Amino acid sequence: MAEAIAPSGFSAGSTFARTADTNAYTANDVIGPATGSTAAIQFPKLAPGGSEIMITSAKLQIDDTGLISGETSYNLHLYSAAPPSVLGDNAAFDVPSGDRDYYLGMISLGTPVDLGSTLRIDTDIINKQIHLRGESMWGYLVTVGAYTPTSGRVYRVTLHGVPL
Repeated sequence: MAEAIAPSGFSAGSTFARTADTNAYTANDVIGPATGSTAAIQFPKLAPGGSEIMITSAKLQIDDTGLISGETSYNLHLYSAAPPSVLGDNAAFDVPSGDRDYYLGMISLGTPVDLGSTLRIDTDIINKQIHLRGESMWGYLVTVGAYTPTSGRVYRVTLHGVPL
């Protein structure tokens, strides 16, 4: 009789609706659920605190029926703890001195593909090695292109990987 193989990967995601406004984004602006507080998104319970992990793929789903003029691609900036910078929606992305100890780098997600009623980016073979301080990781979703968003647009970001 064959023994079952224990699962060895992880998946963690975060879903948010951006603010209820149509204020234009410039290139390198943070996208998030709040303007007056942090727009950082949390990826909960990836692995035990202090673990080394490898992010193998990332998915970005946007619940919308079409690309917006000027909407090009997205980057996901990763942090080992909630970023002290507390950048809100539509803030210019920055890694100020208080964030440096927590900043883990960036994943270039690419350009969304229009699938009719859904926009999606599948970024595979990332192979980014990360050291977690705690069980969770945080990130800022950042637009590369300038565009005027729709109010309350929903974003779903999912990370997949393996422990090392």
